[in-house]
Amino acid sequence: MAHQDYQEMLTAQALNALDADDARVLEAHVQGCAECRIELSSWEDTAAGLAFAALGTQPVEPTIQLRERTLQAIRAETLALGTFEGDGSRVSNVVDLDQRRPRSWTPALTWGAVAAAVVFAVLGASIFILWQQNLAARDELARLTQQVREANEQLARQRDALGMVATPGTRMTELAGTNEMPGAHAMLAFDQSGRALLMAKGLPPPPTGKAYQLWFIAGGRPLPGKVFTTDNSGAGMLTDQIPAEALKAAVFAITLEPKDGVPAPTGAIYLKS
Repeated sequence: MAHQDYQEMLTAQALNALDADDARVLEAHVQGCAECRIELSSWEDTAAGLAFAALGTQPVEPTIQLRERTLQAIRAETLALGTFEGDGSRVSNVVDLDQRRPRSWTPALTWGAVAAAVVFAVLGASIFILWQQNLAARDELARLTQQVREANEQLARQRDALGMVATPGTRMTELAGTNEMPGAHAMLAFDQSGRALLMAKGLPPPPTGKAYQLWFIAGGRPLPGKVFTTDNSGAGMLTDQIPAEALKAAVFAITLEPKDGVPAPTGAIYLKS
């Protein structure tokens, strides 16, 4: 195969438009031909630049070196079509197609292959960007949905707390922080039926696998209440039912326990009435 044939294959190879056989033949030639190796690298850079530039707003012009090589190739192709004898007559140098090595591609289709490859590259990049944007939008929607859910839950608890405090006969008890948590405090409101609402502040979020537990201490015996956690601001809220034996006279306390709660306290007392 002539050197010119290899040069005609470079643009198609830069866009992976050659079949496997032609690609292997060209690869073997490029390993030993510095000129074709440099030109192939230039075509690959140009193809990549076209694909990325298609996503922007500014057109990309070929480099001066690439423009010059293209013009030289066109002039060489024109001269290759024929030579002139001394008397001025032209002798064709075109080789009959039947005498040339059959290939699965032709130079006439090279620029069509370039255009098709660039279109597919741009389309693929656009689909990838849209896919990423869709994932980001779904994540943001999930985050906002969670925030709305938490806000609604907090609003419902606040309405419940206001309703209980406004009910005649509701009693209020303050829980102060112990030496274990001196900056914490809580307020426990409960009505005559024993329905209780605890609102705590200054308790840091519990460690993984842990939760705060409410205790009703009557006659020196702690009775277990429910468990709760706090948010990043140290605020937590809990609704519970005070046992009948602790409703008349009881001490309220909060400890740090396993997240599912325990029947008897195991941790230090953080808050106490």
